[in-house]
Amino acid sequence: MNAQPLPHVLYLWARRTLYIAQPGQPIEFEPAAAQLVVSLGAPFRYRAPDTRRSHACRSLLLAPGTRMTLTLANAGIATCYLDALGQDFGLLAAQMSLQMPGVYCAAPREAEFQACFAELWQSPATSAEAYHRLEQLINPGGARYPGVDPRVDAAVSLIRDSVAENLSVELLAEAVNLSVPRLVQLFRSQVGVPIRRYRQWHRLFVTAQGIARGLSLTDAAIGAGFTDSAHFSHTFRTILGLRPSDIFSAPGQLRLIVADS
Repeated sequence: MNAQPLPHVLYLWARRTLYIAQPGQPIEFEPAAAQLVVSLGAPFRYRAPDTRRSHACRSLLLAPGTRMTLTLANAGIATCYLDALGQDFGLLAAQMSLQMPGVYCAAPREAEFQACFAELWQSPATSAEAYHRLEQLINPGGARYPGVDPRVDAAVSLIRDSVAENLSVELLAEAVNLSVPRLVQLFRSQVGVPIRRYRQWHRLFVTAQGIARGLSLTDAAIGAGFTDSAHFSHTFRTILGLRPSDIFSAPGQLRLIVADS
């Protein structure tokens, strides 16, 4: 008999993050990173906030900043948060069906994604193995990823390297030899969200890393640069559509797999 999967499995890598669970309730969110959502069973339904009609699919690709409500079937669901610079998104979007601005359905190799994610939920793999399998599904032919602006890439790296600080946009612009308006424009175009929202998203990632190292939820959030628990909880709910307690407050219910050092 197969063992029952843990309610929550979370893989953390520098480039991507993979969360697999069975939430069991509708989720309303505004992602700060592109994400690929894949049902591990029956189709789920999605609806944009300015429409009444919902649509069914088994896999959904969302651009950063695309507000959405998902009504989930009684099945596991995998959410892969893609790279910050939009390379994964560009590669996948070109192979999927555009439904509305920033929303695509029917991932290539959909059944393979479902099978892989179901296995990674049922029997979590090592970080390196899981990442390799994910890369083979996103880019099986090793195609060249879309190019990125090196100045935006440098700004993203600076934000990541100083996550507990609030480096001003002026300092970031000076560091990459751009005017403030030009950096703001290029960053939004490449990353898909404003600098402030990306910084919040990365702080959520760093908080999860801190929890994986054994920190309490509050200490991990403060260490990642959130002012307090309320600030962290609000950001978490807005971007992910869940409460932190839905994932982190049940001992033994979460498996966190971090990138190999």
